[in-house]
Amino acid sequence: MDFRVFVVIEAPILDQKYELFVPVDRRIHDLIDILKKTLPELSRDYYLSNRPNIYNKSTGKLYDMNLIIKNTDIKMGTRLILLWRYLMYLLFLFDKK
Repeated sequence: MDFRVFVVIEAPILDQKYELFVPVDRRIHDLIDILKKTLPELSRDYYLSNRPNIYNKSTGKLYDMNLIIKNTDIKMGTRLILLWRYLMYLLFLFDKK
């Protein structure tokens, strides 16, 4: 049986929210692949060559891309944030000023 959980993924750089049902037997990095296949904004060269990080919006926890979803705290209704490493670096630099 294919169990799925409903998640909301926010992509601040795109100013978008995406609501998805994702299979619990997939790895975290499969979320990125699902988004890249369905969203034209993520199919540009920059986004293809730079893998984003996924964070839990409530706890700020960074997820290891190789974890299987059912082995994480991602449950029905979890809100996630999709951030690119380069963007995090820029935010860190500007925050210091």
